[in-house]
Amino acid sequence: MHKQLFLYIFCMCCISNAFAQQIKGAVQDRESKTGLANAQLVNIYDNSLVFTDSNGAFTINAKKGELLEVRIAGYKITRFRISQGHVPSYFKIYLDKMVVLDTDRFAHSNLTQYQIDSIKSHELYRSALDYPRMTTFEQIESPFTALSRSNQMKWKFQESYAMFEREKFIDFTFNENLVKDLTGLEGEDLKKYMKRYRPSYEALRNMSLYDYYSYIRYTAERYRRTSKPNSPRNSG
Repeated sequence: MHKQLFLYIFCMCCISNAFAQQIKGAVQDRESKTGLANAQLVNIYDNSLVFTDSNGAFTINAKKGELLEVRIAGYKITRFRISQGHVPSYFKIYLDKMVVLDTDRFAHSNLTQYQIDSIKSHELYRSALDYPRMTTFEQIESPFTALSRSNQMKWKFQESYAMFEREKFIDFTFNENLVKDLTGLEGEDLKKYMKRYRPSYEALRNMSLYDYYSYIRYTAERYRRTSKPNSPRNSG
């Protein structure tokens, strides 16, 4: 009799755990305790996705033991697991803001200095930089002018200067202080990371500030994983 009762209780527990149930709650800013609208909640096990409403409230299906991930721009990603035992009727998920204000100001001041330096450089080399380039038709019409040593030197200088400005923009934007603040990397690791994951000029120009910071954090984590002594990349 006792064995049958135990088997019945065990089966009922298995059945209850096998079916998903509605998980309700709200996502809030930890400091202000206000609801966060349009936060994403993802069930890691089946990739189902819901968004919070204007008050930060949500309803998502999940089984006991499954892991849920909460994310929204400007906040740290948070995960929480549905308990195998008693499941609360209502969850309150508090998110912490990412600390980016100082780096925002640093990036802004750095880019401002870059712009000032570029203006000064352009003024210094204005005569060469503003010298007009010849179109293909003009080169055919005036081949001697197009092939003159003076013109060739000016146009070559314009190309070199443009390349120099692009590299300088990358240096000012992808700088050690900002990367260190966002990743915590220091010393040789910082130098190796910045050399390996230095973005192109075109990529930086097409990134939003949020995309740029996300790129740095993602590649820094990738650098840490692939730089471990026992990682496949470094194994003999």
